[in-house]
Amino acid sequence: MSCSDSFGTILLAAATALGAAACSAPSDKAPELQTKTPEPAGNQPITVSGCLRAGVASDTFVLNTGKTEGSFDTATYQLQPKEGVELRNYAGQEVEVSGTLRSEQTVATTGKVEEQPSKGAAGTPTVETKSELNVRKLDIASVKPTGNKCAEK
Repeated sequence: MSCSDSFGTILLAAATALGAAACSAPSDKAPELQTKTPEPAGNQPITVSGCLRAGVASDTFVLNTGKTEGSFDTATYQLQPKEGVELRNYAGQEVEVSGTLRSEQTVATTGKVEEQPSKGAAGTPTVETKSELNVRKLDIASVKPTGNKCAEK
């Protein structure tokens, strides 16, 4: 499986998870997947901290960052370690990674769910959902554990 296939699998899994998490009511219509931004070239040096998790495909890893001081967004990084950088030993831990940001893309899901009206109520209630996931590809030059375990989901 190539890196782009792996990234596509991660995007699809993340978008599916966001859609499912956005509304737990049963739905006849699955959320629509929309790519909000193109995938521009990055090549920017960056250091980020977050929770390292194993990816969907074998030997793939993602870093989930939470909202931090000065930042309003969470982000998911698809990690590509350089030769000699081992990520497997840090899965499930909070880490700080340094490397080169190759690209960034925002994926959005939207959907509507029609609910059954309450007894005696007029009209059909509709729940609209929208979720966004910011995914970045990052070539990792170094990884450093913070000593903390990731919060359980």
